This record gives sequence, structure tokens and C-alpha cells, in this order.
Amino acid sequence: MSSSNVSSIVRKLIMSRPFFKECLVEGVVNYSALARLLARELESMEVRASHSAVKVALTRIRRDLLKSEESVRSKLKHILSSSVLQVQTDLNVVTVRKHSILLKLLDVAKVMETSRFFQLLQGVNTFTVIISRENLNELLKHISVNDVVEVLEGQAAVILISPREIVETPGVVAFVTSTLYETNINITQIVSCYSDTIILVDSSKVSEAFRALESLIKSMRAS
Repeated sequence: MSSSNVSSIVRKLIMSRPFFKECLVEGVVNYSALARLLARELESMEVRASHSAVKVALTRIRRDLLKSEESVRSKLKHILSSSVLQVQTDLNVVTVRKHSILLKLLDVAKVMETSRFFQLLQGVNTFTVIISRENLNELLKHISVNDVVEVLEGQAAVILISPREIVETPGVVAFVTSTLYETNINITQIVSCYSDTIILVDSSKVSEAFRALESLIKSMRAS
């Protein structure tokens, strides 16, 4: 197989694994070890490529990645360093069957007007309402108990308020969610509302989530 074909296949493998891609960009990968791993995978795909050919392909891929990601990373750094955080506590997540909201849309809108925090998300068969705890009972008055799929209590939102450029910049949400993943924080819900990114976590984890994202923002400002 030609070197260009090998490089093309290796590139597809790397791009399908964000962790490998990130390690290449950061320059912290062992090229020989990764080349051996990928060579074995190519062999299982019945693609014949030597260890050295895969290693050369990795070198070329890293060079191309650095060029293409330089401007994206610059934008990502600008967005995160210009972002601020807010926290909303004492939230509940209510999932209900779609028709129950549609039939009571005006009543639900009135609850929305008076709620400290309210988000309405439409799925295929259900609506999910993120609502402040003190307004939960008012919402449930308008919904049949048989239409309530789940009520998740004890939630909190960390809200990332960013510049408008976040709308057209890839990778920001991935960067934020991976930061929380590395801190072992489960995201219950995530909502994008124009330039706001609303991340719902269990209340017991909100302080950790805030500190993790605050550290991320500070590191972007300092670099």
C-alpha cells in the first residue's frame, strides 16, 4: 500500500479517537508505541503497513494538526478566558410526556414567568423542565401525575457565560465537559442557550464543578 494511503487510514483512526489526537497536538505521545498499536489495528483491518510507515504518518498528521488547530485554539482560549461563571442551586429536573406540556402550554408559561430558574427542553417523546425547587409544585399542578416520567431532585447549575463567538467556535463545550469528566463529575443535563452553557450536576458536586471550571478559565487567562 502506498504511503499516502497508509497516512490517510492512520489519520482516520486518529481523528476517530479524540484522546490520541489531543496527545499528538500536545506532543506528549510516544510515537513508537502508538505506531505499534495502530499497526496492529491496521493488520486486523487487513491493511499492510510497516511500523516505520505508520510512525512517519503520525509525524505528518501532527504537523497538519498543529497548523489547522492553531487558529481554533486561539479562539477557544479567547472565549474561555473571557467567560464568567454563575451558579444556581436548589433545582429539580422534571421529565414529562410531550402531550401533557402541549395541552397546558399557557399554564406552564405562567409558571416560567414567576420562576427563579426555568428551562424547557423538547425531546422526541418528552419534555424536560429544569425548574427551581420552590416552583416545582406550581408546575406539577398543571400536569397529570401519570404523565410525569421522572423527577430528579437536588440539582444545581453551573452557567458558563461566554462571548458571542462561542456560537461559531468548535470545541468549547467538548473542552468544558472533558474538564468535568477528568474531575469525575457527572453531567445530568447540558443546555446551550446562545452564548450561555448551562451545566447541570448533582448539588453535592457543584462546588467541585465550579472550582474545576474556574481553574480552567484562570489557566486560559494566564497562558
